[in-house]
Amino acid sequence: MAFNTFQFILVFLPLVYLGFLAVHRLMGWGAVYPYLAIASLVFYAQFSPLLAAILVVSVVLNFLAANVIRGMREKGKPSGWMTAFAVAANIFALGYFKYTNFFIDIANSVGGTGFSHLNIIVPVGVSFFTFTQIGFLLESNSGQAGKVGFAKYSLFATFFPVVTAGPLLLQREIFPQMENKQGPAFSTAALSVGLTMFGIGLFKKVILADSIAPYADSAFDGVALGAGIDMLNAWMGSLAYTLQLYFDFSGYSDMAVGLGYIFGLKLPLNFNSPFKATSISDFWRRWHMTMTRFFTTYLYTPMAMTNTRRAVHGQYSPFHRWLTASAVPVTYTFVLAGIWHGAGWTFVAYGLLHGLALAVNHGWRHFQMGDVGREVGWFLTMMVVVVGLVIFRAPDLSVAGTMLTSMFGLNSLFGEAQTIDMVSLDVYSTLAMIGVLGAIVMSAPNSQEILRTHWVSCDDEETVSDSASVIRWQPTAVWALIAAVMLVLAFTSLGDNGNFLYYKF
Repeated sequence: MAFNTFQFILVFLPLVYLGFLAVHRLMGWGAVYPYLAIASLVFYAQFSPLLAAILVVSVVLNFLAANVIRGMREKGKPSGWMTAFAVAANIFALGYFKYTNFFIDIANSVGGTGFSHLNIIVPVGVSFFTFTQIGFLLESNSGQAGKVGFAKYSLFATFFPVVTAGPLLLQREIFPQMENKQGPAFSTAALSVGLTMFGIGLFKKVILADSIAPYADSAFDGVALGAGIDMLNAWMGSLAYTLQLYFDFSGYSDMAVGLGYIFGLKLPLNFNSPFKATSISDFWRRWHMTMTRFFTTYLYTPMAMTNTRRAVHGQYSPFHRWLTASAVPVTYTFVLAGIWHGAGWTFVAYGLLHGLALAVNHGWRHFQMGDVGREVGWFLTMMVVVVGLVIFRAPDLSVAGTMLTSMFGLNSLFGEAQTIDMVSLDVYSTLAMIGVLGAIVMSAPNSQEILRTHWVSCDDEETVSDSASVIRWQPTAVWALIAAVMLVLAFTSLGDNGNFLYYKF
């Protein structure tokens, strides 16, 4: 059950909200959290009862493991081995569901074996709820996570706005809110702000992302079926997918934050106008922010710090220090981040591209090469982003190669034969869609800036750039009308809309 369905908007959400109000009125905030945890499992079970059972097993085992780790720490016993075991078990489970058939393909290719794919159903959002719980295990081991009841932990791990596609939660963001929650559950301000945020996200997904999706699909699917593609169509298809993914995933994230706000929990942001970034480092501080935070905290930073100490102790040269303390850790981290998204060589290549780009970016600063300027920085950043998303979207490296060689006019250099069938997008409508959506991305304030007067997130407001735009949400009739129009437009466009793109990752 996705957020952009009649079932969710007309049935699930109203019933859960009414139950939320009733439970709070009868039993208070302490009963709200187990209620929302049960509602979240009901939401997830709409995908499959079997997948919901897998989620329950994951939650129970990780809760028990975290308690064992915390108990060992409190008794002064080493808990590292237990943490390593619990984390490894999570990674093994994730690997089984998500990567088994990829490993089979590698074995067949390298070893000449003839193994067949296993019929494995991948749980929706398995990467998200697994990594959220791995974070809790690691913070239990470090002493950052205290004792928490099973009901609250279950809600933390399964909360329906985030369980399928994030954002990735940290326990220190959520549990203090639960502990300190007071006052009434119903708030006209919270409901109106939350629904506005939800409506903006729904509008992004249904009206913007789904409208440009056919242009991207025509280009990539056509090449996958063996058609040729020229430079103009390759660029149009690539830019169409870049904008589709932006509005699809940022729309989902807005909807998640809005839903959390309605139910009294502020969630972290996942997007902060990433296509306005002027460096690749700046891009990753703005795009999929909670995933970047996770990989930076638990992979890049420990490795970089260890290698930095080694470099200082060994008196490495400036180049050797950059290589070992920056380039290698960031490339390694982003290759793993690429693989986190999916099982395939395209995801490895996507992560490698961004890792190398970040390594160059770090090196540029390390060697004080000078400022290239905002415009040049933005252009180079977006070139990496668009090229990376071509690889990300392509079903295999061959399709990615065809798209990229066509984009940069290298077909003849690589001797690609011309085919009779050629991808041909409608130039005027495609460029018009790209122009309109590109203007929105680059000129309009983002969702949290529009709602700046009623802060919707658990993040500090200072972490979000403040747009110079005068567009600010206020509890007025005008804004109520604007929000209503957006919701009506999005609602009337519901139907055969596809699932959110990140459901696949």
